[in-house]
Amino acid sequence: MPQAPFVPVIPAGGAGTRLWPLSRRDRPKFLLDLTGSGASLLQQTVARLAPLADRAPIVVTGVPHVAAVREQVGSDVQILAEPSPRNSMPAIALAAALVERDSPDAVIGSFAADHLIGDHASFARAVTAARHAAELGHLVTIGIRPTHAATGFGYIERVVERHLERDGEKTSADGGAASGTAAAAGPTGTAAATETAAATGMAAATESAATADDAAEGELRALGAAPVSRFVEKPDRDRAEAFLASGTFSWNAGIFVVRARVLLDELAEQIPGIAHGARAIAAAHGTQEYSSVLAEIWPRLTSIAIDHALAEPLAAAGKVAMVPGDFDWDDVGDFAAVARQLREHRGSIGAGSAGSGRSDGSVGADGPVGSDGSDVQVLGAATVDALSSTATVYGSTDRHIALVGLQGISIVDTEDALLVLADEQAQTLARIVARLDENGHGHLR
Repeated sequence: MPQAPFVPVIPAGGAGTRLWPLSRRDRPKFLLDLTGSGASLLQQTVARLAPLADRAPIVVTGVPHVAAVREQVGSDVQILAEPSPRNSMPAIALAAALVERDSPDAVIGSFAADHLIGDHASFARAVTAARHAAELGHLVTIGIRPTHAATGFGYIERVVERHLERDGEKTSADGGAASGTAAAAGPTGTAAATETAAATGMAAATESAATADDAAEGELRALGAAPVSRFVEKPDRDRAEAFLASGTFSWNAGIFVVRARVLLDELAEQIPGIAHGARAIAAAHGTQEYSSVLAEIWPRLTSIAIDHALAEPLAAAGKVAMVPGDFDWDDVGDFAAVARQLREHRGSIGAGSAGSGRSDGSVGADGPVGSDGSDVQVLGAATVDALSSTATVYGSTDRHIALVGLQGISIVDTEDALLVLADEQAQTLARIVARLDENGHGHLR
């Protein structure tokens, strides 16, 4: 069992523009129940992590959302309010600094507030393995085994076992070394002998370093982890296909497990202002000066994601490890993803919250497809009648909706906005949302 106490950290922010008009500025994605489970994404995240925690989980969220977060998670969770959005790294660093102050050897784990995860037992095993690896001093991530060539996720490349690579190199090098030794035995004198001795010493030092690397890697692999080579941003289709075929890439779920002290020390090397600022704010936490210190320091912290601030540079330095995650995962980042989740898990969602629309007079709550081939999933209060249609409907009004001959669409019907979206264009919805302000509809965001 891991020895260091474990504290989950849950950054709860983001605009959720690709889920508008369900997700709004005052009611972001993490506060929503997107699949009819009866619990918001945040509540599901806390429920997953609570059994693994040795200290109260920490939720870091914006000031406007503190009351709603408190209402959803209750008093068993610590809430840190960030005065303004500064991306994930400052939020995680502040939580880490508070944990470090109270438990210097503690391990923290950062988990997104708005992802869906299945098979909680597999998830718990992966987190436990990540905790073990983090206790060795690594920044550890959990990579999801890819099931298809996704272009909407980032990727993580793991290192193949280094000693296998070196065995091949050594076999090739040994032939060259033998030839060099034979040459040195000729009448070339002392200089050649000296060069040979120097080369032998360098080879021995290299071999010793390689042995140490092998031992450290062996320790990691014994825990079910592997070194990480690099992080890759969302690829195009061809690169995603290549990643999938290689067998060495995993999806990046944005999960990071690390000792709080290690995170802050490494951050002090990469972006000193964030590390020093977070520690200064944490030192004032609980005192009368906290509000003024937070107000003074927070706006000056660099706004940057943990992937760019730490994960990428530390991977290049050989300081990142990955544990494979063999559980269902989805960041439900757009309506196409939500539609996929509703169909993949139909029948397991909350009764009365989601179900199938009426199609050709024959689709009931448990009937996945109508007699005419229609497949309409409904979340909310709307009633739907469909002919020859495949759609997902989110209805917060009692408006009746009729669909004829529509394929692969999402409809979101709220009191003040109606969205009709082709699922294949789900990623571009953010462009429409960005235009609300300039078109005089900023109040709808």
